[in-house]
Amino acid sequence: MSQNTGHGTGPSTSQDADSATTAEVSEVLAGAAANHAADLATNFKNAFRYHPAGVALITASTPEGPVGLTASSVASVAVDPAALVFSVTRTTGSAGLILAANSFLVHLLDAEHAPIAQQFAVSGGERFTEAQGWATLATGEPHLASARSALRARTLQQIPVGDSMLVVAEVLEIHTGPEDPAASAPMAYRDRAFTRLGERL
Repeated sequence: MSQNTGHGTGPSTSQDADSATTAEVSEVLAGAAANHAADLATNFKNAFRYHPAGVALITASTPEGPVGLTASSVASVAVDPAALVFSVTRTTGSAGLILAANSFLVHLLDAEHAPIAQQFAVSGGERFTEAQGWATLATGEPHLASARSALRARTLQQIPVGDSMLVVAEVLEIHTGPEDPAASAPMAYRDRAFTRLGERL
């Protein structure tokens, strides 16, 4: 009769309950972590969405022809040696060709260049047209001569970060535009739009 008392099933039932509880806790924690990651990503994007960034146009000469892209991630890094940094969110297409180029030209743009910046920011935009005023440097890079400054540079380091590629580049020479830079109307990228800046605080 004693073999029917259920002594063999008690521990098993307790273990099943413990396993179920552990699984539920793990699921809750995983869900909380996923929600936190999603909230962090959204808040991170919004934080920089309203933070104005300078606008640059990066061009290069490649075996497939001239290529270019608009970037809002360009920043100076050092003076000696002169160096800058920028990032691209993919390593294919124009970005991939620029990453593979021996050198490239980083144009710092002002408000007058907003239409060109827009063309190079979208797939299928009009690029390197005669009306845009392009020339070619002796070193081969496409040069927008009306740009305030154009910095010819070569890659020092390419560092993958998440789904982006961070590029550290040495500046080799600088081409200045025909206009007084102090009289230019600066442009920034803010809230997913090109914006004219002007008032000095």
